Amino acid sequence: MTLNDFLLPVENVKFYGKCPVEYSGKKYKLLMTDRRIILFAKRGHIHKSNDIVSERLDRLHGLEYSEKGFLFRKAKICIQGTEKLEIHGPVSELKILFSSAQKLVNLH
Repeated sequence: MTLNDFLLPVENVKFYGKCPVEYSGKKYKLLMTDRRIILFAKRGHIHKSNDIVSERLDRLHGLEYSEKGFLFRKAKICIQGTEKLEIHGPVSELKILFSSAQKLVNLH
């Protein structure tokens, strides 16, 4: 499973997360292009399968960001598009994603 397997021919990567994030109780790698937010993971030990969640940026109509915790800070982004994505992860990753998403969403 390579990065190019998930991209459309004209998509450009704007953000690639270094740490895994959590969505719906599962861990994913995070990727944002100029067109979509993509969560992807390889599942299974023997029979490998791809687990992919994708939301187009032009369908987003709401972004929320919050942080909690004192010693171990965690962040949460709620992305409202065709469905609501609630992504949890490290502040360092999600703060950058949030600011990048705001800029790209305003362009669409």
